[in-house]
Amino acid sequence: MKQLILFLIILPFWNCKAQTPVKSLYNDSRELDGAYYKDFNNQLDTFVGTWKYTNGTTSLTITLIKKVMQPLMDESISYYEDIIVGEYKYIENGVEKINTLPQLLVSKDPYEYNIVGNIFYESTNKNLQTNFRDPNRKIQGMTQAMFFDHVNNYPQKLFLTFKMMEGPYTVNDELLPYTSYTVPFGEYLLVKQ
Repeated sequence: MKQLILFLIILPFWNCKAQTPVKSLYNDSRELDGAYYKDFNNQLDTFVGTWKYTNGTTSLTITLIKKVMQPLMDESISYYEDIIVGEYKYIENGVEKINTLPQLLVSKDPYEYNIVGNIFYESTNKNLQTNFRDPNRKIQGMTQAMFFDHVNNYPQKLFLTFKMMEGPYTVNDELLPYTSYTVPFGEYLLVKQ
């Protein structure tokens, strides 16, 4: 009988697990260890899809997908967050310069995709900033970002601004092998495919 009573006392605690706090992706700072920063309003979903810029024989195709509850280890804490990841293809004058689109099919760390991010840079939560990487060109010290803005009244269009955030630097005045990326900095009007 004592064992039955002890079992009944312990049973409710048997499946007790710590709950993961769920916070907003949009306006909560990433300071809570173990938290999940969720895209509550599904704003990231509005960027998902294949988008294409065309100007004559030059085109930029970007495919973006949403990854849910992705783990991130920061300097002192770890947490989960929803993010956008993507890859791209750039054709200039009919010649394919770079194509990372096949990388979307490879299961890997979401932070190793060539386009990744979830920063909304305006209070409307409709303008997304992502990081960008060119796997063929490593430029020491250069940081760059892509800014995706929804075109008013046209949900099938995105305005992309691709720009340098910090310039490259040299060590001992060595020449850099590259001073620009395969995809030129600039502005692109993308149409959903």
